[in-house]
Amino acid sequence: MQFGPPRDAQGQFLQLLGGKWIVQALATAAELGVADALEQPQTSQQLAARLSCHEPSLLRLLRVLVGEGLLEHGADGRFALTALGVHLKQGHLRDLALFVGSPSQWLPWTALTYAVRTGESAFEKVHGARLFEFLASNPGEARLYDSAVDAFTTAQARALVDSRELDDVEHVVDVGGGRGTLLLELLQHRPTLRGTLVDRADVVAAAAQRFADSGLDDRWQVFAGNFFETLPDGADCYVIKHVLHNWGDEQAIHLLRRCAEARRPGGKIFVVEGILLPGNRRDETRLMDLEMLVLTAGGRERSKPEFRKLFSDAGLKLERTQSLAMGAWLMVVE
Repeated sequence: MQFGPPRDAQGQFLQLLGGKWIVQALATAAELGVADALEQPQTSQQLAARLSCHEPSLLRLLRVLVGEGLLEHGADGRFALTALGVHLKQGHLRDLALFVGSPSQWLPWTALTYAVRTGESAFEKVHGARLFEFLASNPGEARLYDSAVDAFTTAQARALVDSRELDDVEHVVDVGGGRGTLLLELLQHRPTLRGTLVDRADVVAAAAQRFADSGLDDRWQVFAGNFFETLPDGADCYVIKHVLHNWGDEQAIHLLRRCAEARRPGGKIFVVEGILLPGNRRDETRLMDLEMLVLTAGGRERSKPEFRKLFSDAGLKLERTQSLAMGAWLMVVE
């Protein structure tokens, strides 16, 4: 909460508690489509009419968005998007805001105490099913989850596209790649690259249409299945992006071994994850680590020494590390 610098410890504590208010303000603004409605600056009355909102209540939300730096409020009474507020638009991070503020994701955080005391998934405690089981039986929630993942995947994919680590790669397999956002970005910007998307049958079925509409001809294919059990063989690069953090060490090692067995001789494995850096600073990876405690049974973020051990236990070695975008790192494993 940006009330200005807190004058005392109580004020600072209040700012921390205000995180709840800010998250829901962002999620509500995303749901209403505030940013997409602001192609041109508008008054609260104009916005309320366009968004079918109660104007005095909308004004209260807009004031908070101004205070958080997402909107500007001009002397003429009109509201306009800032460079930060643009990320509330469709095609930016709007779907991520919707996901974070949705009831299915919000409620498990009320069971964080349970997770801390037991080490068990707060999500499973609240919903009676593990995250991916829940998504498989709730298509609407699965679509929201996939859209949220897509929202930050695009920025990371664009950073990966420019990496020289791809220069000698001809065929890449995206392991657990969801709707194919990462792979589409790679193939569209690397015209000599071929790609295979691996994920659940219901996920790749939807992704196949995206690829078919992309004009990439025959440079892509989808592979439906459980990536812990089977992977397409013979590719020279296997990408595992934000997958390992969903699982405990045993499952993560098993997946790494499957990729090592499937790759062609001399092939690479790209692991894209956040890395817990030394010092207990406030950063997105430490907050995501708590998110993994809430959402998963055993999933977590890891430090570089923990990744090195993970790779070593899978018979692999971390060769190089490169910063990507939005707190993610590329780890090249051979």
